[in-house]
Amino acid sequence: FKEKVGIPADAKFDGVQDDITCYRFVSAKKWVLEDAIAQYKAYLKYRVDEKVDEIWEWEKQNKKVCETIKSLFPLSWHGYDKDGRPLIYENIGVIPASRFASLITVEDHHKYHTYFMESFCKVCREQTIKLDKPVFSTTAIVDMNGASLDSRHFVPYFKDMAEQDAQNYPEVANIVIIVNSPWIFPALYSLVKPFIDPNTREKIIVYSSSGYLDKILMYVDKKVLNHKYGGENKEVLPTVKGLKVDGSEEMLSKSVAARDSFAFSKEITEKKGGKFSWMFMLESLDINYKVEWKGKKDKQSKVIVEKSRIEKDNGEFDVKTSGVLTLTFDNTFSYLTSKTLQYGVVFTSMKVLKANAAIEAKLKKQAKKAEKEKLKQAKRAAKEAKKAEKRASK
Repeated sequence: FKEKVGIPADAKFDGVQDDITCYRFVSAKKWVLEDAIAQYKAYLKYRVDEKVDEIWEWEKQNKKVCETIKSLFPLSWHGYDKDGRPLIYENIGVIPASRFASLITVEDHHKYHTYFMESFCKVCREQTIKLDKPVFSTTAIVDMNGASLDSRHFVPYFKDMAEQDAQNYPEVANIVIIVNSPWIFPALYSLVKPFIDPNTREKIIVYSSSGYLDKILMYVDKKVLNHKYGGENKEVLPTVKGLKVDGSEEMLSKSVAARDSFAFSKEITEKKGGKFSWMFMLESLDINYKVEWKGKKDKQSKVIVEKSRIEKDNGEFDVKTSGVLTLTFDNTFSYLTSKTLQYGVVFTSMKVLKANAAIEAKLKKQAKKAEKEKLKQAKRAAKEAKKAEKRASK
């Protein structure tokens, strides 16, 4: 492999041309050499095109972006598993996804993820030298507690991370243990599963709010494991500060018989209204559905959404008064087949929306201020460079 891609025999242990990195690419392609070579060459192109070797400088110049991402997406490593791999905690459930999407572009998050992965690979190289054995993967604990319909706004970012990891950082997952899986998880996972590398999908294990401790302890010493997940480590893990959409609603299930329909209504009494979010999915096949809203003073319901023969959908609708939202699932077109449906509807009050908006405005103001300061620094640097150039020419 190294000979075919032009790697010298005395290549440095740099995370690019070393034996461990080459092994990861070959292993990811199930030892099909041609496929591994193609992926590795694409990886080298990625490093050049995206100036990966300069990612440390990018982080220094984009501190505010990085700080905002860290404040809204608690992702960090704390200690090592029993084999010396970095132990990563991802608190995905608490991400205020719509707020995240309004503050961070996919492009900026892509750069930050590159920075995180390069930092992770650097730690693995240090562990390899320290332990005198190959360390190139992680044991990850992913906490989904708090995930809600709002979490779907994070899907574009997750898609980008998954595609980036599959192409440029293959085989870095030893085991991924998902805990506190809520009602919404099957629906959310169906949205992102196609983007996850098949090898990684085989390493994902999902638990609800219990039963995961024994599995984690197979990989992580109890003294190292954070107390939040049943261990003895009292370190406080990072989380998100501020209000977010409540994800306490449960995913409901219903079998809609052939030649029949089913309607679900959710009434709210908040006089100032708020925001409805909904999601549904079928185990198989398709169904007709529509969403209707009837405000307190409305004589008739208003059709918000109406779609035919679909297997899943989601949406949002802002209301300014109390009233009733109704989802109708119509299977009357089917003469023989019933449809098993999972659905959920969440309402967020105007009070919570305003609180979130205030937090978002504050973060935007801080980001704008940081951007202005960055421009000032760039102008000062350019001015100093011109002065230095003049002095040198004399």
